[in-house]
Amino acid sequence: MGRYSIYWEDVEPGQQLPAFTYELSLLRLVAFVRASGLYDYVHFDGDYARMAGARDAFISTPHVAGLFGRLLTDWSGPEGEIRSLTFSMRTQSCTNDMLEVTGRVGRRYRGEDGAYLVDLVDLNIAHAVAAEAASATATMALPSRSGEKARPLNAAGSVQTDGSATDLPDFAQPFLGQSRQAGGLPAQPLTKEEIQLWCEALEDWNPLYWDEAYAASSRHGGVIAPPTSMFFGAGSAAKLGIGYLKPGEHIPDAVRQGLTGIPLLQSLRQSLVQGGTLVSPPGYPEIAVVRAASRFFIPLKPGDTARVELRMKSCSQKKTTKLGEGYFITTERLLYNQRAELVRTQEFTVFHYQV
Repeated sequence: MGRYSIYWEDVEPGQQLPAFTYELSLLRLVAFVRASGLYDYVHFDGDYARMAGARDAFISTPHVAGLFGRLLTDWSGPEGEIRSLTFSMRTQSCTNDMLEVTGRVGRRYRGEDGAYLVDLVDLNIAHAVAAEAASATATMALPSRSGEKARPLNAAGSVQTDGSATDLPDFAQPFLGQSRQAGGLPAQPLTKEEIQLWCEALEDWNPLYWDEAYAASSRHGGVIAPPTSMFFGAGSAAKLGIGYLKPGEHIPDAVRQGLTGIPLLQSLRQSLVQGGTLVSPPGYPEIAVVRAASRFFIPLKPGDTARVELRMKSCSQKKTTKLGEGYFITTERLLYNQRAELVRTQEFTVFHYQV
């Protein structure tokens, strides 16, 4: 990626974004797990993924977000600001799929805050098995030839109160309107090396993420993390069976019980599921994210820590899909840095199911 940034005045509706291909090799899946710390078995263990109803180990939600983020800033240049990204995962992208990532410009307009905005539409990830494995829309702020820099989204008034969801299953009723704090992302101070690992896994070489000299001269005053990035950090694998022998670390109950193989992994994975949502339907151990909507305000920087607040937005009645029977639950995640500044909001709709 170069250091040139496109100006708002030079954008035309219908313009194609520069497409790229990305081989979803097992190595890249593992590299992304290492970079993010998201040690979910379905994203690197083919046997477990097939047991869960997939054809092989498949791409994770932040991995998809990272690819769309790369598409956007490869086109805009480093001075563009991603304000929002909403995507749906229609089917899984699995080990050794060759992904083609594409999109085009929708409309160009001025925002209510005066920002120079562009909507990006028909963002798509395709491979040989599916012409639309994931689809997305986004909004970006661009610099103007008038001299105005791209304006980030203002966080003021961005946290909305929960709506009045109706027709909830009995198990979900007590959680409506409630919130709880989840683990921070990252809980330990973020490092430049962690950001570099993210860039390597995605081949995202926006100079704001790795070139210290360039980033120091930018509006950010130093290296930043990609807006879509998620860093669970060291210690994130302990609940999933790696690192639990560290003195003082909690030993998972499944390990104490002597479980092995798939039964062990199924039991351990429940801690991951419970950590990412406010409520988990009893008896429905598997999860699949079907939709994610994010708004981005300020970036994380090296040295930052973070905390996450979870809020349940809605829960469906029992549904049947090709994956199995279960419930669609929408949870909002609010990510704050150590200065209590809102970094981003994320709304995930997750299907909780049994095979």
